[in-house]
Amino acid sequence: MNPLSFAFSIAFGLIFGSFLSMLSPRLHNGEKGIVKGRSHCAECKHVLGAAELIPLFSYLFQKGRCRHCKKNISAWYPASEITVLFMSVGLSFLFPDFKEWLLAFPLVFVLAFIFIYDLRYQEIHEAVLFPGMVYALVWGCFTYGWQSTLLAMAIGGIFFGAQFLLSKGRWLGSGDIEIGLFMGALLGWPNILIGLFSSYLLGSFIGIGLLISQKANGNTSVPLGPFLVIGSMLSFVWGEKLLSLYLNAL
Repeated sequence: MNPLSFAFSIAFGLIFGSFLSMLSPRLHNGEKGIVKGRSHCAECKHVLGAAELIPLFSYLFQKGRCRHCKKNISAWYPASEITVLFMSVGLSFLFPDFKEWLLAFPLVFVLAFIFIYDLRYQEIHEAVLFPGMVYALVWGCFTYGWQSTLLAMAIGGIFFGAQFLLSKGRWLGSGDIEIGLFMGALLGWPNILIGLFSSYLLGSFIGIGLLISQKANGNTSVPLGPFLVIGSMLSFVWGEKLLSLYLNAL
């Protein structure tokens, strides 16, 4: 791997991880100036200086506290930065060519956004998901061909749309339909099947584990987005191998 490309993947991961940590609460709180407004402490609203905006390192140097009001900084900030960092670096191994990596990076950012935002707020925001879905559609058409991409998107959309209609919104939210469309464009046919299957399989294991450990009950709401992200990543990286193993086992 080109050392320069690897360095860029680290830099992009930290920078956009920091952007995600700022973007998520602003979208959730409906703040104006989502992009233009300067970063500030969530507690005392003090505008942060340059030294306080260094991704991840600022949190460590300040020991997780605001320098001004001394209140704890939410752990979601470094969690967001670490998530995008690891996904960005992992993508660099999958796409050693810098141009290919750069084209695929927006998809990683959208996956990270879905993972963090749904895990934190148990909802999906269209401000990132919808443009991400459009970008994934274009990317998928060039990568898999338009037939494979549209078929996979239809499967993803219908799969979640049917559940939404049958349950009248009790099983999942309308945002999951959009995630299904995004997954289809990201994975193409037939990898969308592996993505959906692995997502629900993982979600079932985690759900059963929570019930057994009595950390959840039948009324506990568990966000689906993080499982869909993990399933998408598994299928994106090993989809063909997993499908081949399954077919050989039949």
